[in-house]
Amino acid sequence: MLSKVVNYVTIGYTLLVLYLIQELFDLRWSSLEELQLGESYKRWSGFVLAGFMIMQWSLTFVKVVKRWSDHAFLFTKIHKWMGAISPLFFYAHAMEFGFAYLFFLSVSFYGNVLLGLTNTDEIKLKADWYFQGWMILHVSLSTVLTALMFYHGFIAYYYK
Repeated sequence: MLSKVVNYVTIGYTLLVLYLIQELFDLRWSSLEELQLGESYKRWSGFVLAGFMIMQWSLTFVKVVKRWSDHAFLFTKIHKWMGAISPLFFYAHAMEFGFAYLFFLSVSFYGNVLLGLTNTDEIKLKADWYFQGWMILHVSLSTVLTALMFYHGFIAYYYK
């Protein structure tokens, strides 16, 4: 019974709501906020977050490479769970949405998490048009997000 209640979707929505609540009410975890001010912490947490995001692309390669396609079901499950807990990685790196392109990066990240939680398995809609539209949007947003991540890394290192 508990496994039906506590699944990746429940965890994902809970983390998204908690992030929005802390953002809306300006709630801060002072110890983490202090850590996030340090250059070393910013860099290492950024590397971890970037590694996590790059790892999420592994599902694409598993589905495309024929000899790995037998493992697509397992990778899909891992991909969904990792996507659901991804707000923890982002929160550990940055508590705030940021400004300018960082705001767009944050909104893209959380929008993609939300989009991931509305996949066809979860909303029980098996229509081809929904799946194709959903997949195009999810991959497109992931691509934009990845480009923004690399741009952010370049800017962070170039100006330091």
